[in-house]
Amino acid sequence: MSFVDRAKNILLQPAQEWEVIAKEPATVGSLFTGYAAILALLPAIASALFMGVLGIGLGGMGAGGAMMAGLGMSYWITTAVVGYFVGLGLLWLVSFIVKSVSPSFNGNSDMVQATKLMVYSATPTWVAGLVSWVPVIGMLLSLAAMAYAVYLIYLGVRPVMDIPQEKVAGMTVVTVLIYLVASLVVGAVIATAVISMFFGGAMMAGAASGM
Repeated sequence: MSFVDRAKNILLQPAQEWEVIAKEPATVGSLFTGYAAILALLPAIASALFMGVLGIGLGGMGAGGAMMAGLGMSYWITTAVVGYFVGLGLLWLVSFIVKSVSPSFNGNSDMVQATKLMVYSATPTWVAGLVSWVPVIGMLLSLAAMAYAVYLIYLGVRPVMDIPQEKVAGMTVVTVLIYLVASLVVGAVIATAVISMFFGGAMMAGAASGM
């Protein structure tokens, strides 16, 4: 099955598609190279192109938008590239944690199955990333995509991780919390590093020019 068909099916008929996904053979590597690494390019390219190269999406942000636009193309491209690889690494990390906690809910402890759950449930957020640069509308669509991703996790934990129905809600909550906490921690570290690199360089350049 092509990644396009899989993305379409998981978005439009998730309950049926999870049953197919749960049974089909896969490896962690194939899930990343054949699906996650491809779809994760969508928000990365959109961010680099529309916000970095064209500056679209910053005009509706007022003075803050003007300041962000002033960071230049290199900032947005660097942020997109770093975000792409960190996002994939985060996906692997969360999959590993989900695999580890699944037995606590009487589920299986299978890295491939956990990776299936996290990779395919991330589909709506990657697709919505194509328009994340659009002021207001992009933000609303991103929030809707995140809510739908949670719904996909809820539908997927039973067939994919063999979680009993009475523990599906609990496993869903724990999975979402794991992802949120990991995202916040890793995102804060990366954002600090990237901003420090650009603003620190600008401050050093300004100090040098003033000497």
